[in-house]
Amino acid sequence: MELIPLPITQLRPAAYNPRITLRPGDAAWQKLSRSLAEFGLVQPLVWNRRTGNLVAGHQRLEILKQRGDTQVDCIVVDLSLGREQALNVALNNTALMSDWHADKLADVIADLKAIPDFDATLTGFSEGDLRDLLLQPDSDFSPEETDEESRDVVTVTLTVPCDDWPAVEAALNDLVAANNSVRLHVRSPPV
Repeated sequence: MELIPLPITQLRPAAYNPRITLRPGDAAWQKLSRSLAEFGLVQPLVWNRRTGNLVAGHQRLEILKQRGDTQVDCIVVDLSLGREQALNVALNNTALMSDWHADKLADVIADLKAIPDFDATLTGFSEGDLRDLLLQPDSDFSPEETDEESRDVVTVTLTVPCDDWPAVEAALNDLVAANNSVRLHVRSPPV
């Protein structure tokens, strides 16, 4: 594996790339652009010498072009087109990535939020996401917008994949049984 600087004009985005293209103004574009501005390009692009195609880093490349960069560090591979396509999908496949360990993520976010004058949204999570991760109520919530009965309660919304529901249901049933004041409302997709 080689890491070399290449002129941006030499990098040809792969026409087959199955990722949805981000555009300036998209929330994800803004977050990625902000991350690149703050941390630099810490994850090099991947370029295939044999085909001339960019294998990974299409979104980052577009942001680098827009901000006027002329050269970028790339990991250079030498693959057949089929192997290149497989690598492109593998590098972008969220099924190959693990999920968050919720408690550890919440601890890291809490640590970041405790740093004076530090913007925890540099993680890519919005303020609302950060509140949700820390199970903090929405300070923008206005009780006037709800009915009288709802003004003195905290409403929590959980989204649970159907396959995980049996385990979550058992935990929620235990919670409701242990707390007489907790009310649970469940909505599921039609069967």
